[in-house]
Amino acid sequence: MNEREERRRDLLRNLALHAGPARGRMGLSLMDAARLAGLTSEGLVTVERGAGCALSLAAVEHLTLFLGLTESGLPRPRPAGMQ
Repeated sequence: MNEREERRRDLLRNLALHAGPARGRMGLSLMDAARLAGLTSEGLVTVERGAGCALSLAAVEHLTLFLGLTESGLPRPRPAGMQ
């Protein structure tokens, strides 16, 4: 497996865990989040469920950053004083 495919797989695994909660923290419905991220709602559901998805690495990276997650698809730590 090449490095790009491995990165894509790792991001998708992290998104399966953190995309739904991140979307919820943003107060976005599934339809609104998908539209704003440039995806179909079915595509976003597929990512959130951790099912196999056909998104490119660039699309997965875009979704990760759109949801406010780190570049590795994990939640950002709370700022100091907000914990």
